Amino acid sequence: MKKEIVISPKIGGSYSKTTVHATKAGGFVFVTGQIGNKPGTTPVDNPQEIVELGSLEEQTVQIIENIKAILEEAGTNLENVVKRNVYLTNNAEFQKVYEIMERYFTSPVASTGIIAGLVPPSSRLEIDVIAVVPED
Repeated sequence: MKKEIVISPKIGGSYSKTTVHATKAGGFVFVTGQIGNKPGTTPVDNPQEIVELGSLEEQTVQIIENIKAILEEAGTNLENVVKRNVYLTNNAEFQKVYEIMERYFTSPVASTGIIAGLVPPSSRLEIDVIAVVPED
């Protein structure tokens, strides 16, 4: 099976030099967990300083826009997402995040919600997805 690295020039850099935006293999795209880093940010030695993160709503929208850009670079889109993992730092924010996601994910998708600490600590959520790549 061939493996292809996916990097989108439309989003910021990763907070790890060994992490890519996504890996494409076997007809799927595996998107690395995205935080609300804005376009133009680059990897730094201290992952706690990579971005200036905004409100929960701003972070959620930026994360989904990052995922959207990565998927487009890989030849697919949000409608082809088959699995989504959502990592939140505060269980009370679960409902608001899912309300925002409904604007972007228009059909149901297998999803997991996890409460966890994140890097950088100012990040309130992280989302990773798996999507299929349509056959040409």
